[in-house]
Amino acid sequence: MTEQQPGRWRDLPAALLRNVWVQLFVALLACLELYTHGALTAFIATEKGIETRAVADNAVLRQKAEAELAQWKSLTETEVAQNAERKQHADAMKARADAHLADAQAAIARETARNAEIKAKAEAEAAKAESDIKAQQVTVERERAAQAQRLNEAQTVNAEYKAAGATVASMVTNHRVHYDTNPAFDDLFGAPSRR
Repeated sequence: MTEQQPGRWRDLPAALLRNVWVQLFVALLACLELYTHGALTAFIATEKGIETRAVADNAVLRQKAEAELAQWKSLTETEVAQNAERKQHADAMKARADAHLADAQAAIARETARNAEIKAKAEAEAAKAESDIKAQQVTVERERAAQAQRLNEAQTVNAEYKAAGATVASMVTNHRVHYDTNPAFDDLFGAPSRR
């Protein structure tokens, strides 16, 4: 019996291989082995290919993004430089305009001061002329008053002369009347000559 057991074990693989379930199991194992060595390797290779392609695509995208970023940065820096240049130009123009404005304001201030001086001088001259005119009017009025006083004095003197002349004439007339009518005069002064 013991001699037959080792033979059975030797015949076991052949017997097993004739069994449908074993054949199915072996076929499944073979497929699994094929899958493990072939399909899995192909899958890994495919995955690695996809990953490599993704890395390459990412690198291309990164390079493209970096190029766009560099271009944008360059454009931004150019624009910043242009804006800075425009700002400097605008600041220079503003400084020039401020300088012109300051010059204009200084000129206006000088002209205003000159005009004020001319106006003050003209007003002083006008005041002096008015004062001179008033002084001349006062002098004229004084002269008129003096002339009026001289005229009054002359008229008074003339009136006095006339009054004195009238008085003398009256006296002379009265004297003649008395002389002619009073015989005492004849005695005193002598008889008048009758003509």
